[in-house]
Amino acid sequence: MQISDMLLTNPKARPRTKIVPKGVVIHWTANERSGANAVANRNFFNNPTTEASAHYIVDDAQIIRCLPEDEMGYHVGAKAYKPMALAKLSSYPNNCTIGIEMCVNADGHFPVMYQRTVELTASILKKYGWGVEQLWRHYDITGKICPAFFVEDDYARKYTGSKATEAWEKFQQDVHRLLTAYPQKPQGDVDKCEVQIALATHGFVINGVSYVPVRAIAEAVGGVVGWEPETQTVTVNGKVIACTNEKGISYAATRELASLLGLGVEWDGQRKLVILRKE
Repeated sequence: MQISDMLLTNPKARPRTKIVPKGVVIHWTANERSGANAVANRNFFNNPTTEASAHYIVDDAQIIRCLPEDEMGYHVGAKAYKPMALAKLSSYPNNCTIGIEMCVNADGHFPVMYQRTVELTASILKKYGWGVEQLWRHYDITGKICPAFFVEDDYARKYTGSKATEAWEKFQQDVHRLLTAYPQKPQGDVDKCEVQIALATHGFVINGVSYVPVRAIAEAVGGVVGWEPETQTVTVNGKVIACTNEKGISYAATRELASLLGLGVEWDGQRKLVILRKE
């Protein structure tokens, strides 16, 4: 796999701050015009007025390295982050992640670019001894619709012929196969817990905080779940709730969701069971 070094010199995009990487973040350039290839996007990052960057940019012809992996890029900055990203990465995930941009220029060949990205991603994960659990979409960290073909079905069908969740799962599987030669995706490193109201469903525990599926819980007790596309936020009974998204399902901290629904919470540590009851 050949990588061309075209390191950025723009100080607004390359602060030269050293980092210790914890994961890889996948993006798309969102520029579908002809000519918007890896070089063009690298040159955009190097524009003196640009305050954005990524470590790698991939098109159907080459892979360009814009930043050393141990330097910080500006690719997942936001005013707020999802709970899972805060728990597993840091309060400012730019300072511990490696960003990869996937080009979608009209005069490029998406399947070739896709395969190059799979190979690059697997190479980075292997270098650090990571599995696909250290692989993130930009969406998983900030809620931004990026890469759109791994988040929104319309874009996913246009580029991959599948639904977005299926396309993202396939990407992870393709990377995993290069790492291990096995098709199975490894089990995630979060503790599983069970949630009971009148139904049983599954959540997870991070740093002692349990998270449960918002829609399944809320609708089971007559709550109303809403989605605000402009702000990328989930609401329960008209109030915003902080969520993390896993495979298209929004999860929220149990006690925060219970408070909005007027439920009491009990935790059975021995069985890892969350019990929600009407107060």
